[in-house]
Amino acid sequence: MAELNNLIDTAKEKGSFPTLLKAAGILGLLDKYRKEGPYTVFAPVESAFDPIPDEVIDESFEDREYLSGIINYHIVKGKYTTEDLRNLDTLETVSGNSLKITASDGIKVDTARIIEADIDCSNGVIHAIDEILVP
Repeated sequence: MAELNNLIDTAKEKGSFPTLLKAAGILGLLDKYRKEGPYTVFAPVESAFDPIPDEVIDESFEDREYLSGIINYHIVKGKYTTEDLRNLDTLETVSGNSLKITASDGIKVDTARIIEADIDCSNGVIHAIDEILVP
């Protein structure tokens, strides 16, 4: 069986999360999420950013405090598979906010649908979601 990669390298290999990875790089989080864990990352796929004008994304990248709040709202300490999520109503993010979990007709995190679940990593799990989560 192949050895699992960490959260960052797995996300890079998937190729579905370039804007999220760029934000993590700007915030200096790449090493942390390569080494520490376990974490569950609700990772917006690239198409989740399509409705947002490029200049708004660029402004977000320049405001590190705002960007940090957004990124940290997508990350939870611990490893939660979809099987675990089905039995939960909320999860606390690393920013201290709560995410609402609903498990009817698939699993939703706040208003975002998990569109690719249980991407296993050496230090956690990634769930690809179809929207950006906003605290």
